[in-house]
Amino acid sequence: MATAFSTLVERIALNWTDPSPEHGARRSTRDYPHPILDSIAVRRALSLAIDRALLVEIGYGPAGRIACNIVPAPEIYASRNNADCAVQDLEGARAMLDSDGWKDSDGDGVREKDGVRLSLVFQTSANAVRQDFRALIKQWWSQIGVETELRNIDASVFFGGDPGSPDTLQKFFVDAQMFAGAFDGTDPEAYLAGWRCDRIPTPENQWQGSNVSRYCQPAYDALVDELREATDPEWRAELARGLNDMLMQDYTVLPLVNRGRVSAHANDLGGVVLNPWDSELWNIADWYRKAPG
Repeated sequence: MATAFSTLVERIALNWTDPSPEHGARRSTRDYPHPILDSIAVRRALSLAIDRALLVEIGYGPAGRIACNIVPAPEIYASRNNADCAVQDLEGARAMLDSDGWKDSDGDGVREKDGVRLSLVFQTSANAVRQDFRALIKQWWSQIGVETELRNIDASVFFGGDPGSPDTLQKFFVDAQMFAGAFDGTDPEAYLAGWRCDRIPTPENQWQGSNVSRYCQPAYDALVDELREATDPEWRAELARGLNDMLMQDYTVLPLVNRGRVSAHANDLGGVVLNPWDSELWNIADWYRKAPG
């Protein structure tokens, strides 16, 4: 078996806006900040509580690896600044919530602050791996005092983009959602531009847009503009790593697993090198039969 890794990352997007139905047609818009996830301490605690190594093991094995960046490849664009996500830290997560004022005052296992329960709705599309992931993540979050309601959405609805459906990835009428995403080719400029303020799905644009977390930082948009004008490869790479780090250090998205491309070949076939950006036959001229024994 041959495995190669490119840019496909399973991740959790966190909603920076309030999806409560009480806001009517303006729910999950920037008119209403999220009453819980507006806090970076909460977002970071949710990330610290996740055991990404176990997710890789049970979900993908050698076809997966821990992801601490939303841009994991090519190597020139992969940041080295966020590796602390690789190790689960439940105690650190609890301390983070304590310091932010979230306490379990009534002993029911769920923290509260200013009358708000630390309770989240977490949705994803239906498949076996994601069902295992969400069950584990709910368990880990419960260990730090977070109550989690799970919702399972049919993939054709979740990814369908129908502006009339309340259950799409873009509408994001819950608090957290899990899915996988990648970018085509080897340059992440267009992909990173997907978190610009003007890419937020809203009622005005029929809930279309790539910035499903509703992240909006003028400094981020300015850096995207700078990347668009940059021509030097090293400078482009530095800018792209900086954009990735802004998203990671704001805990806008919680990357989980960098999912690899897998292919099988005969045991006596040598020279096979899987290229995740090209056909499996890209180096067929270098293949050879190994000598018996």
